[in-house]
Amino acid sequence: MPSSGKSTIGRLLAAHLGMKFIDLDEVIAKKEGMSISDIFRIKGESYFRESERKHLLSLIQENSVFILATGGGTPCFFDNMEIMNKYAITIYLNISVEDLFKKLSKKGTSHRPLLQNMSDDELYQELKSKFKAREIYYNAAQICLSQHFSSVTERVNAVIDAIVALEK
Repeated sequence: MPSSGKSTIGRLLAAHLGMKFIDLDEVIAKKEGMSISDIFRIKGESYFRESERKHLLSLIQENSVFILATGGGTPCFFDNMEIMNKYAITIYLNISVEDLFKKLSKKGTSHRPLLQNMSDDELYQELKSKFKAREIYYNAAQICLSQHFSSVTERVNAVIDAIVALEK
């Protein structure tokens, strides 16, 4: 989900493991020459989802070992989740809708094209709706972390522990 910590945790995890970190949205924005918000506004969500898939497949083909933070919708379109599960260890950072709402209310949603210009009530209802629709895809991840952690470091350590346990 948006603001669940994918990029933050991904960057820290990559640094800790000495691996390359890639943010899929950053790759798309760079290749398209415009922000994700502008892609949605000018070219539409369908175009974005096709571009997202194309770049996901390209990254998998071009890189052997890396940490990838996807957008919150990436696993929910085409067969993206199956592809990611086939070629990678997938991790779902499950955060409650209430906690996401608190984070997004503080940080704002201007850079999140599917959540822009919403009242607090609309934002909360949209997060609930998105979570319900996406949960089936997210739960297909090989690792699902839903505990509450008091720090980002604890969450990174939990991801590492879960990867080690998965590989045993």
